[in-house]
Amino acid sequence: MKLIKTPFLLSKLFLVMLLLSQTVYAARLTNLYTLNSLVSDTSDEQRAAVANVLLRELLVRVSGTERVLEKMPPTDFITAPEVFAKHPNFKLWTDLTSAQRLINQYSYNASSALLMTETGEKIPAQQLELTFDEGGVKQLLQQLQAPIWDINRPNVLFWVALEGRGGRTLITPASNQPLSNVLISQSSKRGIPYLLPDFTLNPVADSLFSDIWGGFTQQITAASAPYQPDAVLVGKIRASGNQWRVEWQLMVGSTNIKHTVSVATLRDALQEGVNFAAEKLSSRYASNASQSTGTYKIMVGNVAKVQDYAAIMNNFNRLSLTSNVRVVQSTNQQVLFEMTLRGGLNQLRANLTLDSRLKETSFLGLQQAASHPTTALRKNNATVEQADAYFYWQSN
Repeated sequence: MKLIKTPFLLSKLFLVMLLLSQTVYAARLTNLYTLNSLVSDTSDEQRAAVANVLLRELLVRVSGTERVLEKMPPTDFITAPEVFAKHPNFKLWTDLTSAQRLINQYSYNASSALLMTETGEKIPAQQLELTFDEGGVKQLLQQLQAPIWDINRPNVLFWVALEGRGGRTLITPASNQPLSNVLISQSSKRGIPYLLPDFTLNPVADSLFSDIWGGFTQQITAASAPYQPDAVLVGKIRASGNQWRVEWQLMVGSTNIKHTVSVATLRDALQEGVNFAAEKLSSRYASNASQSTGTYKIMVGNVAKVQDYAAIMNNFNRLSLTSNVRVVQSTNQQVLFEMTLRGGLNQLRANLTLDSRLKETSFLGLQQAASHPTTALRKNNATVEQADAYFYWQSN
């Protein structure tokens, strides 16, 4: 029974750019602010304690970076807050250790899992689900001067080649469900929309392992195309003594980032890869309160209907790095928007291209795409050419 209560994602470089800058479909994480935990009872005290633990996980998920945890209160703050009464962060630390006030909804579900008590007794567990208030969490992140990553996130395709004592394999749900589950659970924990290979759709398993092991980017890119990912994470894992050595490579846009690490277990190797991707993607897409702000103009062409205009405005306004969005000029199905932007244009471009309907172009390309340029438009070109970026709208 479920009890619900409510309290208060050519050349090697060219191919990579071609794949990762084309029309793609980002994922909208509607459950970003909902987390789960096993509990032994339904008491207010246990729910409050679990909420404090899950809030830390949520702050990492929403910000996209584990660096946010560096700003958490000291471990003895909960037991002796009065000692820190005069500390400048006292109010913030109090909020961070009073997570239950941020819960919009909670529920309990039956579970087959068992929990061990302090006396060693195993008792049935229940699944506690907490949904946190989005506005309150974002406010906390702003106070922490931490990034805020929007719910529209890039889809990440995982190609993971494993060379172990049992031979060579590509990690897929069909070849190794347990290791695939590690990728799935860690991606969920970090708020990364994931794509896992399905060779029934694209049977390239025999050759792709060698391509990944040899670092042949062209072949990896070609194999990734049917999945239409926003980013591709490639991993090479091999046994090295008592450890596992893993080389990760994240391909997103025209960027190719590498990361090498040695870890104790295969689980650690896979979790390290997801964490690496989350940190790098957050730095590309998330807004940061510490970044300086500026005013920019964005021109969008082919805005033919009121519905198009509304969708574009919604697209701009939903981004945490934009504010004060307004229309400066509208002529011949072309709209010039002005907005205050926290961060740079490259960050805005990265976020906007997650919407498959927006295509970045040049000023000349935008004019050539216009079906009937008018005298009025030519007269206003002095204003239009001052735009900082140009996009072409393709309605569904």
